[in-house]
Amino acid sequence: MRFRMLAAAGVLAGAVMSATAVVPAQAAPSGANAGWAMSIGGPIRTCAAASCDPVYQTSYGEDVYWTTSKVNSSGNRWYKVTTPAAGWIYCMNISAPC
Repeated sequence: MRFRMLAAAGVLAGAVMSATAVVPAQAAPSGANAGWAMSIGGPIRTCAAASCDPVYQTSYGEDVYWTTSKVNSSGNRWYKVTTPAAGWIYCMNISAPC
């Protein structure tokens, strides 16, 4: 009888553990403040300059995920994004700081 109770408790504990298991998050991106930001609307470009070709047009409120930022030769901050498309977006086009 005790064996059945212990076995039942083990099955119940296993079921509870599997129901509350947390999927591990992806590895943290490089860059101290990297993460999600909201788009104000604007293009994601092939490089960090307004003269570069657009690869994707973001819409207001769309989430973008950036991994690093840099200041280009004109003194403008650009963010390297991976989602919704890979490329660079100007800092005034997302909710991240300039």
